[in-house]
Amino acid sequence: MAKTSRALSLIIVCCVAVSALATPALSQGDQQILQEEEALLRQQELRRDELTALIAEKEAALRGLGDEIFGLADTIAINNTQLEFLADELEETVDERREPEATRVQIALISFRKGDPRQSELVDEIRALDNRAETTQRRVLYESVISEATRRLDELNIRLQDLSNQLAATRQLVEESQDQIDQRQASQQQLTDEIATAKAELESTLLEIQNTLVRIGNANDRTQVTEAVLTGLNIEGRVSRPALVVKIDNVRAAMPQSGINQADIVYVQLVEGATRLAAVFHSTAPAEVGPVRSMRTGDFDLLAPLNGPLFANSGGNRGTRAALANSTLVDIGVSTAAQLYYRSAGRSAPHNLFTNTQNLWSVGSEFSDTGLPPPMFVFREPNEPINSTAVPASSIDIDYAYTEVQYTWNGSGWNRTQDGRPIVDTRGVRTSPATVIVQFTNYGRSAADSRSPEAITVGSGPALVFTDGHVVEATWSRPRVNDVTVYTDSEGRPISILPGRTWVELPRPASTSYS
Repeated sequence: MAKTSRALSLIIVCCVAVSALATPALSQGDQQILQEEEALLRQQELRRDELTALIAEKEAALRGLGDEIFGLADTIAINNTQLEFLADELEETVDERREPEATRVQIALISFRKGDPRQSELVDEIRALDNRAETTQRRVLYESVISEATRRLDELNIRLQDLSNQLAATRQLVEESQDQIDQRQASQQQLTDEIATAKAELESTLLEIQNTLVRIGNANDRTQVTEAVLTGLNIEGRVSRPALVVKIDNVRAAMPQSGINQADIVYVQLVEGATRLAAVFHSTAPAEVGPVRSMRTGDFDLLAPLNGPLFANSGGNRGTRAALANSTLVDIGVSTAAQLYYRSAGRSAPHNLFTNTQNLWSVGSEFSDTGLPPPMFVFREPNEPINSTAVPASSIDIDYAYTEVQYTWNGSGWNRTQDGRPIVDTRGVRTSPATVIVQFTNYGRSAADSRSPEAITVGSGPALVFTDGHVVEATWSRPRVNDVTVYTDSEGRPISILPGRTWVELPRPASTSYS
């Protein structure tokens, strides 16, 4: 059965069979400690689930407030326009009112002289009843004009009062809408603070869970310190889960990104007019990773050596999804496990999709197609000298045509800069991997989309390995899709790098310089 067709349990729990970890060889005291740790783990997992649900609820409420504020702002804009119309009409009515009040007789005489039918009929009727003198005609005419002017003034006064009432009511609506916006913005800020507090507690809880799991593992296998397979760094306990790969957005609107500094390995690939990250997690489990973006067909060959890794993504076109189903990657993307992803209210789509690594691993544990990742690099031993072909290097410049990347050696890592902007994560921590590998890569056209470049990562080609403030001009080689890429120096020897996190840049040939 295809991996993408298997039913997933979306209960966000860490499926740890702690009882199976117990071993009869443990002493009574160790058994007691183990039971206490297991009870603590259950409490921590319960709190993790509560926080995850709480964050999702508050994120939804925050989005709702944003929609309400948007609607109220529209209402204010409409009412302000209405105020302008009413003010103009009021001003015109005031001007119109001055006319009959100040020039009643003049207007009547002019109207009579010009042959106003109504005024002429009135005077003719009076003449027929009594052939009076000119003075009588003037008096009758004056009185009739006064009466007409008074009627017009009464009408205009009523109109002015009505306009004044409408203006007052509209201003009241604007003030009430603004008050509602202020209240909702205050609620937004409160929710934002509560979400930040909950996320901080969630991250702390996840770290506590990881530490508890390590202590449980240590109580069973007596292993206190092991070496992380993808970083070469010493960590407590064993990591027995598969690698997790998350596709991460890498354009300006997506920055700062979450989780990039906790990834063991980050691959940087060309996509249409930009670059995108494939972040590999194994030794650490950040509480938030993203923004999550879509997959490309080049991902499947690139990530195949990780031995059935879990693959988190925001989807892909039909051809890409079909290629994923036929690959060794295990799909836990939005199309498979949508409830493990959420939208951040503080960003605009499509740069606002995030996820949690522990939740992804919990669901991914149900698959049998995953395995532990193999070592992807050769790490230097503590007293091992640097490669004899290495030369000092302090800066790297990579041209992706659509974006420029620079790295600067800081004494312990390579500070990353993109398009002139220092790269930091959402916590404000500078991105500074211990090693940067520039693997010059040819790109073909994806069979799923002819507009999409596809990285060709099986074969061989030139590379540059930057580690410990030096660079080794190298060759990369990978004969088969499931093989790990090997980096060798000019004498054919494998290149060892500093333990730590590694970024692998995949630009086109002849695109990089260093000094």
